[in-house]
Amino acid sequence: MSKNGENNDEETWQDEDFLSLSIPADNTGNDFDSPEEDVDEDMDTSTSSEDDPLPPWIEHHDIGLQKAHAATALHNEIVQFVRLMEPMPEEIRQREDLVKRVEELVHRTFDNAQVHVFGSQATGLFLPSSDVDLLVITNEKANDETSQPDRQEDWQKPSGSPLDRFESVLREDWLMELSYLEVIGNTKVPLVKFTHAPTNISVDVCFDQESGPGAAQLMKTYLEALPPLRPLTFVLKYFLSARGLNEPYSGGVGSYLLQLMIVSFLQHRERDAYNYRRPSLNNLGCLLLEFLELYGIGFNYTTTGISVRNDGFYFPKGSSERKEIFWQPSRVFMIGMENPLETTMDVGRSSFRIRVVQGAFAAAYRVLLTYMAVPLQPTSSILASILPPTQEMRQRRFLKRKSKRIANSKASPSNDCVVKRRRMN
Repeated sequence: MSKNGENNDEETWQDEDFLSLSIPADNTGNDFDSPEEDVDEDMDTSTSSEDDPLPPWIEHHDIGLQKAHAATALHNEIVQFVRLMEPMPEEIRQREDLVKRVEELVHRTFDNAQVHVFGSQATGLFLPSSDVDLLVITNEKANDETSQPDRQEDWQKPSGSPLDRFESVLREDWLMELSYLEVIGNTKVPLVKFTHAPTNISVDVCFDQESGPGAAQLMKTYLEALPPLRPLTFVLKYFLSARGLNEPYSGGVGSYLLQLMIVSFLQHRERDAYNYRRPSLNNLGCLLLEFLELYGIGFNYTTTGISVRNDGFYFPKGSSERKEIFWQPSRVFMIGMENPLETTMDVGRSSFRIRVVQGAFAAAYRVLLTYMAVPLQPTSSILASILPPTQEMRQRRFLKRKSKRIANSKASPSNDCVVKRRRMN
């Protein structure tokens, strides 16, 4: 694809076996906004772009890229969307500072406790609205003091479950800093959920689970082996979050399950490409469309289970050796996803709204197909047809532009002079 994005004929696109996961720079060779654009950027507020026909992830100097083949245009949009939504350095620091404060509170509450970060916070795949997932290993051994009448009970020692004790400490020490606090105990993994008001960051704290940190390390391995995993995760996480289908405790598809679904999809696709001696096309637009088709239309959730071990394979959920774990007679429609770290655990067991998720994937597939199949429907943004722009996205574009200007001004002190000279000219 040419640098200005004008290599648009379909035959040329079909000859391309690989599309980079990064957008080329504009004609100036600068990936940032030009000084002339910066002059007017202070006029850009979180509300001034509501009538803009382009979604927030498409910069005006990238409009030429949208003239490409539909699959190429969608690929470029996905890259731009990830660029917009991926965490900024100040967001990473803000979350790390909050984690340190929570760690201090945990250590004051539980002697010899260990705190581990897991989930999207550990892998770097978190959205601005994503929770921080923390695992606390209390190292508290159960004792049999009640069975020994000659032992005097320590009346000063805190009682209750770790969940209740930590919730109580949060309520006492952080009451003025919390906008939300709840103990969610009726799930497979009970947790304390709270929102830190000054930063608006939500934190989920669970206790004495074993698979969290290992899952994060495993996902880092897959991220290195399967480059499309990262951008697809960002897009699909936002897709589910926008529809309220991303929380396991409410029956949705959580980050870990979603990432395993993407890994499985990519594994089978890579195998098919190898078996049929055809190049593996890393076009994110095509990959997104095929993912939505697989899990929205093609996959049989009732009969088939998924494993990502040994380069990925499917298995019958009702087989004698797997039926007890993956077959739910009252909910045969559930997705069966083997936990690669603990094969006797079904990661999808709590996602009881999987049929709603399946329907959302199917609808999104059909919508995208109208813009990617002949006759093509004209549009300024294919991705926006399934990810409608939000106020959060517009505000984020404004913040990223502001951050970029600050970084550029620090790197080049003479920028202000250049802008002033151009104004005078």
